[in-house]
Amino acid sequence: MSNVFRLKTYSFATKVIFSFLFIIMIFLAARAVLTIPKIQEQNEKEILNNISKTLGLIKKQFNVIGQSLKMQSNLEISLYKEKIINEIRNIDLTSSSNKKDLLSKIDKNKILSMCSYIISSKNLKSEKIKNQNYFSYNNIENLDFWINKKIDENTFFYAKKIVYFYNHKFKNSNIILSLSCTKRDLNINHGSFEKSLKNNIYANLLDDENLQSERTALFWLNPKALDKKDEVLYDIKKDKYTISNLSNVKNIPTGKLTLNELLNSNEKTPILHKLDNKEVFTWVIKLSERKNRYFFLVHTVNKDEIDNKKDAGLSFLLKETLLAIVISLFMILLFFRKTLLNINTITKTAIKVNQGHKNIRSGVKGEDDIGNLGQAFDSMLNFFENSIKTLDIKVKEKTKEISKSLEEKDLLLKEIHHRVKNNLALTIGLIELQEEEVQDEKTKKALVDIKERIFTMELLHRKLYESQNINFVSLKNYVEDLVNIISRSYSNNSNSVDISLEVEEIELNIEKAMPYAIILNELITNSFKYAFKDNKNPKLNIKISKNKTNLTMIVKDNGVGLKNDFENISDKTLGLKLINTIVRFQLFGEVKYKYEDGAKFLITSTLEDT
Repeated sequence: MSNVFRLKTYSFATKVIFSFLFIIMIFLAARAVLTIPKIQEQNEKEILNNISKTLGLIKKQFNVIGQSLKMQSNLEISLYKEKIINEIRNIDLTSSSNKKDLLSKIDKNKILSMCSYIISSKNLKSEKIKNQNYFSYNNIENLDFWINKKIDENTFFYAKKIVYFYNHKFKNSNIILSLSCTKRDLNINHGSFEKSLKNNIYANLLDDENLQSERTALFWLNPKALDKKDEVLYDIKKDKYTISNLSNVKNIPTGKLTLNELLNSNEKTPILHKLDNKEVFTWVIKLSERKNRYFFLVHTVNKDEIDNKKDAGLSFLLKETLLAIVISLFMILLFFRKTLLNINTITKTAIKVNQGHKNIRSGVKGEDDIGNLGQAFDSMLNFFENSIKTLDIKVKEKTKEISKSLEEKDLLLKEIHHRVKNNLALTIGLIELQEEEVQDEKTKKALVDIKERIFTMELLHRKLYESQNINFVSLKNYVEDLVNIISRSYSNNSNSVDISLEVEEIELNIEKAMPYAIILNELITNSFKYAFKDNKNPKLNIKISKNKTNLTMIVKDNGVGLKNDFENISDKTLGLKLINTIVRFQLFGEVKYKYEDGAKFLITSTLEDT
């Protein structure tokens, strides 16, 4: 009866605690639902106000920039005017009365060539018009001082174009030089200066990396566009406005906004509208509006980026929520301390069992669910320990059987290599007997080539038979034996060959070793047969190396080399054709031939897991 009462009491306490925790969670969720929208709205207002303030500072900055551009323009124009006058005076002082000499100096002068000019006299007229002829506005009677005239032509910001004229009559002659210079001709550094100002503007404006969609356009409005205020500005022909180089876009990001909406907009309040099917905030700043010549700054930011940024201010609410959850968990820990200790004991026991301890037990007992779990867990460990002992006995017996089977297979495989080696050796003997009876030299040569290729295979099987590991052969030992045997077999037909071997310790199975052996045999025998005729100091270098994925083989002699390119003769010679075929279709590599004081073959191939 007492046990039943304890279980019921324990169950009631559990329900009370979890009910309390559930109430806390509901309170936190309700608080978050009511508070988050207000915080988001306040964050959005702050973000938009910050951008508005920044644009307000940019507007003030533009007043300074405008003065800077004007000062730079006036200073540079004055400077180049003085330079032009000095150049003309210098030509006047240094030139002879020869007209050709005078024309040559004017034509080659870099300062004067910045502008258009006309050279005229009674018997001479020469001109160089740079862009457009404005000399119809020139008064040639005004000599040796600059004249500024407004031309009936608008600039790209819809102001009257100014052209500067200068006339000079050279002494000791009747030649008159007339110069026509536009503002762009004399203000050549305006673009780079404007670019530096642009970088400074956007360094201040685009200081928030989270707002990557920011687009800023500065443009002059054609006064003619004011006749169509109710039309969408973007749809009006582009001759109604001109984009400034200070913009970071190619066209104005105003979407479907009309000119009237732009003119009546509040600089501190952005317009919410759609651009390219996305909601955007757009600020319209009137930087200048003198004489109906408007200069606008339009700044656009995607609304979704503002929404993402305004959520960043919710971190403090998250901290409060986490703190409340931690307090709730701490209270639960006070009630469930014993239960958690038992769970921790079972967990540690499970970890130790996983680490290999077999005889350990949790020892947790009790009449609640955790106590029943501890007893069931200990009972399961007893069963597992007994099962493991039985399994260990069976594994030992099975291991003995597998080891015996592997030994039998190794012996059988070794016997196969031995028999293959003997059969190949027998084949070589039969070829040698046949070789003695053949009189035709061409046939005899073919038999020798076949014998050498079979010997390469026989040597490989011999190495596998003799090695402790019958699955792999040492490429270094194999190459050394192969080179020594070939060298001895050709020692009567050539001088002693200086052979240099650099072979890394590489182990290959027979499927990989066989093609490499055949290739190496062909290259070495070719060198001994054909390369060293009339060579008093024959040399042969062999280098084999590998990295993680590739095996590289270099065979080089100091002989006569091939008579033609490798590609041209590889299909005509059996040995080279065999090399090319094996490398390409068995080793999936490539062969490169190069003449370097002899034949040099470079073979690279993919080295898969062997």
